[in-house]
Amino acid sequence: MQPSQTNDQIGEIGEKIGVKPTHLTKSSGVPRGPVVGLFVSLCLLLASSLVSGVEPVGESREAPEAQVLVTYYYTSYRCPTCKKLETYSRQAIEEGFPEELEEKRIVFRTLNLDEPENSRYVEDYKLVTKSLIISLNRNGKEIKWKNLADIWKLVGDQEKFGEYVQRETRGFLEEL
Repeated sequence: MQPSQTNDQIGEIGEKIGVKPTHLTKSSGVPRGPVVGLFVSLCLLLASSLVSGVEPVGESREAPEAQVLVTYYYTSYRCPTCKKLETYSRQAIEEGFPEELEEKRIVFRTLNLDEPENSRYVEDYKLVTKSLIISLNRNGKEIKWKNLADIWKLVGDQEKFGEYVQRETRGFLEEL
């Protein structure tokens, strides 16, 4: 099918639905017509709802007054053991605290220390390797934190690893 045939077909469709199409522009060769216009309109509509801060029904972006933040810190280079540390940590939190995650009393996240905005954590927590940090936060301020350094010793036993992470997290939850 030739480009002019495609434009003619688009033009026929446009006339049927009451939209006057345009043809290929000479400068760019980009097709213009009702299909492209509809696509652009939908993209703009989606973008405007994202920018305006509209939240999905039933969800809130507000954090509770106090929460436990569980963060796995890593670097761009990630060996199989490092990836396992993250996976085991995430599983321990998700399986042990589903309600607390839903209520946002616990938040699990991962941060790459090689990103400039995250480099301060190396100094803040005296990090020398990939680490799992649990912190207690009240009104947006960190009250206390702990580096779960034993994850490196327990990575060979997923059950003990999970028990350790859940026990330490539960201790922080009790202080909320």
